[in-house]
Amino acid sequence: MSFKSRIEAMRKYLTAAEEKAADYIITNPQAALKMSINELAQASKTSAATVSRLVKTLKIASYTAMKVMLSHDVATQDEADSKDMQLDIDANESFESITNKLIKNETENLNQTQSVLNKEICAKVVTQLEETSQIYVYGVGASSLAALNVYQKWTRIGCNVTYEKDFHVLLTQMASARKNSTLWLISNSGETPECLYLADQARQQDLLVITLTMFSQNSLQKMADLALTTCKPNEPDVRVGATNSIAGQFYVINVLFYLYFSRNFQPSAKAIENSRQMLAHYQKRWHKK
Repeated sequence: MSFKSRIEAMRKYLTAAEEKAADYIITNPQAALKMSINELAQASKTSAATVSRLVKTLKIASYTAMKVMLSHDVATQDEADSKDMQLDIDANESFESITNKLIKNETENLNQTQSVLNKEICAKVVTQLEETSQIYVYGVGASSLAALNVYQKWTRIGCNVTYEKDFHVLLTQMASARKNSTLWLISNSGETPECLYLADQARQQDLLVITLTMFSQNSLQKMADLALTTCKPNEPDVRVGATNSIAGQFYVINVLFYLYFSRNFQPSAKAIENSRQMLAHYQKRWHKK
């Protein structure tokens, strides 16, 4: 994920001093690359402590790692944030323009999501899904499609998954949740009221909470035991559809599913084969020529 993308995703969580340092770096990237942390602090009229906090807030490993990231932005002219990469639709836009735009946006979105996907967190999520007695999964709007994707994938290999679009029904189901159950909440913004309430109730019941949100210090992520992230999608504030955000969510879910399947290969493969045979039997019986 590019440095500028991280800034835009986290801007509302920065202090005034951190934002001042961030804006200087974005405006003067080549100059910032040549500066030590003290020189950057002096140039941006902040302090070395502020720059260090900025690096930490952006979830970058070190000041050196930030400069490596910034160097890549400069080399590529930060194409990920250029105007033509936005998923806006113009009147009478051509077929070629739409198809090229979607390919560019989705490719960049997946590359940036891969860069913020934490290997250790993914491994812990897979372990939790292996050990849990029941998985509750929920999302609102487009995120409900991602929740349905989780339900379809893990139930097919024999896991106990509850997917319910109705918030009130899910809440009543969670009231009698078995011990060692898991709640998996999906929200691009991380501020969906229903998800925040479910997370709060789950914590009161000692259920482990997994979240999947975009990269930011959002409220839902702060309530999670295990927080998965996608990149901030290349979508305008007013969008025709959650195209990139849902693609990022599906990518993370697919990564986790493949990791889970690989670690539980024999039983998972057997379950897939059983479901294939059942469908083949149905088709043979009811779709005879």
